[in-house]
Amino acid sequence: MTLKAHLQPAGDVWTQWPRCEMACPNTLAGRQLIAAVSMLACVVLWGTTLAASASAAPPNVVLITIDTVRADHVGCYGYHEAHTPNLDSLAGEGVLFQTAVTAVPLTFPSHCSILTGTYPTLHGVRDNLGYTFGGDPPTIATLLKARGYETAAFVSAEVLDTQRGLNWGFDTYSSPFHRRMGWNKPQVADPGELRRPAEKVVQDALSWMSSQPRGRDKPFFVWIHFYDAHLPYNPPAQFRSMLSNPYDAAIAYADDAMGTFLTYLKDHSLYDSTLVVAASDHGESFGEHGEHAHGYFIYDTTLLVPLVIKPPTRAGIAPRRVNTPVRTIDIAPTLLQMLGLPSASSMQGSSLLSLMLGKMNASTANAAYCESYYPNEFGWSPLRALRTDRFKYIDAPKPELYDLKADPQELHNLYATQHATALELKSQFDALVTRVTPKQLPPRSPVSAGDIEALASLGYVGTSGPLAAARPGETLPDPKDELPTEILMTTAINLTGKGKCADVIPTLTRLTEQQPGWVLGQMTLAKCEMATRMYDAAGATLDSALRLHPDNVEAQFYRGVTRFQQGRINDALADLQPLARSLPDDPYEHFYLGSIYERQGNDAPALAEFQRCAAIDPTFEVAVLKTGSLLAQGGKFLEAIAQFKKVIEMDPSNASAHNALAIAYQKSGNGAGAAPEFETACHLNGAYCAASDPK
Repeated sequence: MTLKAHLQPAGDVWTQWPRCEMACPNTLAGRQLIAAVSMLACVVLWGTTLAASASAAPPNVVLITIDTVRADHVGCYGYHEAHTPNLDSLAGEGVLFQTAVTAVPLTFPSHCSILTGTYPTLHGVRDNLGYTFGGDPPTIATLLKARGYETAAFVSAEVLDTQRGLNWGFDTYSSPFHRRMGWNKPQVADPGELRRPAEKVVQDALSWMSSQPRGRDKPFFVWIHFYDAHLPYNPPAQFRSMLSNPYDAAIAYADDAMGTFLTYLKDHSLYDSTLVVAASDHGESFGEHGEHAHGYFIYDTTLLVPLVIKPPTRAGIAPRRVNTPVRTIDIAPTLLQMLGLPSASSMQGSSLLSLMLGKMNASTANAAYCESYYPNEFGWSPLRALRTDRFKYIDAPKPELYDLKADPQELHNLYATQHATALELKSQFDALVTRVTPKQLPPRSPVSAGDIEALASLGYVGTSGPLAAARPGETLPDPKDELPTEILMTTAINLTGKGKCADVIPTLTRLTEQQPGWVLGQMTLAKCEMATRMYDAAGATLDSALRLHPDNVEAQFYRGVTRFQQGRINDALADLQPLARSLPDDPYEHFYLGSIYERQGNDAPALAEFQRCAAIDPTFEVAVLKTGSLLAQGGKFLEAIAQFKKVIEMDPSNASAHNALAIAYQKSGNGAGAAPEFETACHLNGAYCAASDPK
């Protein structure tokens, strides 16, 4: 049988692929000459014929990513304290990859890598802040949509919100998050509004599944993302009572939600014909190397993630464990090959199908590139690494080398004692970086204050300007050396988010005195001073930050807000008007401009700014309420009523909106509509009880 014959499929494509092994001549010479070609033919035939058959519909595809799960906290990876029956069952029916390495231990860039099959060096998203994915290179959703798939995504945290760009290629992209604006509160985002629990995500996904035609003639690609294993690990009580470790309980909760979705597939006869991938974007550290959470370092505690692939039943792939190290950038090309579709030329990952068929050994493992630019947010050096099956080389101001076989916990830096090995890996690292990095990468965009605070509410530190860069002849501080400061700052920011600014101001003041050039410390101090209404002190701190970095839009925004609170209206306008031009799609700039114009009595420009804010973010509750109020003041009661109804739909407990709606009804002559709204406003807030019949 020739290679050409292999590519001419016939019969049932799901049973045809094993016959390709008969093409290899049963002689030593023949095996030596064409074993590689034959293996390639087998794999190509296996995938190509899946999609070519007229007798079998293309497989459905489900990708499930459980955020922040380290592999050694999952039952099928040998963790006896786990309660992950659904992941374990999936592994028992499919292929478990014992060592799967993520490209970056941060949610947004890691998911960009998973969906595009490329490193951050190519897709250009290096951090959770300051980047938007622009659709190039193409995602697996874009490629499958072009092949006739219905595509839908259901994500559970604002860090993957539509505005960040990962909705490319999805017919449906569900990310129902919004930020409630708090007056006089620099910490504008409520974490409860920026993430949703696993069961809500699954309900959303199942609602979409149920709405699809029963006799669908299109296969589907569904991506479901769970965020529950991310700090602060707050699963429902039944899971907290089941497991003493709240992190394990959060994983168990996400696993249970995943099981609900898989049960739906089984109940509707979709499971057997569906290709299911379960993975995580990155792991979590619990004090190893002094790190808590993830993103700061790139040790294996945050790089090794679970990866399980369950093929369609008719594929005939036996369940197995694969010990060869693989990468999360290999997921996308693997899915495409298993579907018989060509891989995008941009993809830097490799298909794992041969490993799934048991045809390769450890010597074929691809080295993994890993990075974290998160330390740059603090003003320190980024970290990058090359991870092979045996060694990890970390490129840092103080380089590191670890023998992963002898020292899996990466406790003994061998860079000085095995310098020749380190130099060889450094050479491989440099060559790999050159190979996977285009000549020009998109620059980091300015980050609005709202984005910074939203990510802070989810546990991430961020700054608004360009990431720190070393001057010629200098190097940035090594994150290892700055760990005590990072811990102190992260603790302070977390306390700030909990409303405990007064407790951390002394610490932040001491830090900024010790490091007067550290803008992140100054910004954190200034926001705490604002939160405690110390506006004069906040203004001085922000002036200092802007002297260091005049292009820091966050500092300029908060100085404008501070001046507004001080009654310095013209000075506030001088800060905020340029920002509204440079960040035209940031709702907070328009909200505060509207507030300034409103205080000046300039109703027309105030209304325009509030309308602009609400148009950018229709869930910006306060802006919608302000829009309605100004419309009502202008006698446009019917338009105002529509705005007040929107607010009540978002928040039925908003007494101000009910009272305003009642007044608008009454002014428009609808007394019958006004009465129940007055009653509701009175019930919610006694202050409105006296206004039951305003004139």
